[in-house]
Amino acid sequence: MKNDISTEQKELEKIRRIHVAGKLLKELLVLLIVIVALIPLVWVVFLSLKTNNEIFFNPLSFPEEIQWGNYTTAFRKIPFIRMLKNTFTEMIIAIPVGMFISMCSSFAIAKIRFGNDKWNNTLYTYFIAGIIIPGFVLLFPVYLIMNKIGLYDSLLGMALVHISWCAPMNTAIMVNAFRGIPSVLEEAAAIDGCGIWKILFKVYMPLMKPTMVTIFILSFLSVWNDFVLARVLLLSNDLQTISMASALFKGLYSTDYAMMTAAIVILVIPQLAVFAGLQKHIIDGITAGAVKG
Repeated sequence: MKNDISTEQKELEKIRRIHVAGKLLKELLVLLIVIVALIPLVWVVFLSLKTNNEIFFNPLSFPEEIQWGNYTTAFRKIPFIRMLKNTFTEMIIAIPVGMFISMCSSFAIAKIRFGNDKWNNTLYTYFIAGIIIPGFVLLFPVYLIMNKIGLYDSLLGMALVHISWCAPMNTAIMVNAFRGIPSVLEEAAAIDGCGIWKILFKVYMPLMKPTMVTIFILSFLSVWNDFVLARVLLLSNDLQTISMASALFKGLYSTDYAMMTAAIVILVIPQLAVFAGLQKHIIDGITAGAVKG
């Protein structure tokens, strides 16, 4: 009997050690991922505090003398008011319209049956297929379309492209969130006489707030960061968005890398602040629907 107890204790101790080792390995892996993610950001900060000569000859070293003047010069040369105005104008169009379209399409896919589930799944696959298509592949067709319909070099054209580019990810997140809400709520509302729109806005939307916050933040970051699309579709200097601020320090024959990296750091700070302040909502929104009610 004592031998059986001793053997069982050894097995439990072995399992405990394996569990502790696995937990430690997981924490080390997370720490490694965090370090790898922070290295580029820290490196850009170091570069922004150097002179151009230091950047060229000692790019990986600490700054010999901290150049805070890079930031003051960058602030002085970047037309923040005009660029922010253009960026927020684009956001005012792209984000609400994109969220409304994604909300309606996701609700239809998740809660309205088209014949049988096969058609719903086909429609869902069609939407999320856009996630695997790189945006760079679509730049030339998008340029031709915008030029053809007269929206090239306009903030409206930029907003329309962002609506379509954000739709796949928005749909993927919102469909899972809708599917995670019990259908019994919809059935009860229908019995009480609610129509389809009232069910959507009165029943589902209050439960979708974390997901809607997530969609808003992801759309905000997408518009704020979109340098390539702005570079292709916006020709006029008066229409440049905030993502193009760092490009102001690149000339035809020379580039001021100290100013450029300082501008990059300035542009990153608002994103970090938004993400840090609302990360709980982002996680809640992305994981909505992971456990079905």
